[in-house]
Amino acid sequence: MNCRIEYVSSDSDVGTPCGNPAAARCADCGSAICLDCQLECCGDSFCEPCYDYHTMNFCVRKPVQNESQLTTPFRSAPYKAS
Repeated sequence: MNCRIEYVSSDSDVGTPCGNPAAARCADCGSAICLDCQLECCGDSFCEPCYDYHTMNFCVRKPVQNESQLTTPFRSAPYKAS
């Protein structure tokens, strides 16, 4: 089975299939994907569109940011009146 990812240039509507031997299936859509087209997250393999959707909506590794976790490497010098 070959990779089902198609590459399309910006000036064309015609896609060119990757054609490399498939190494996995996308965990979301099930498309066959090769090692070059495969993206991994949360222990699963994804094609690029599904990877983008996963990381924006479902990824459990998405960093949580709050003010208590932010650190600054420099401290400001105390104000000295002259």
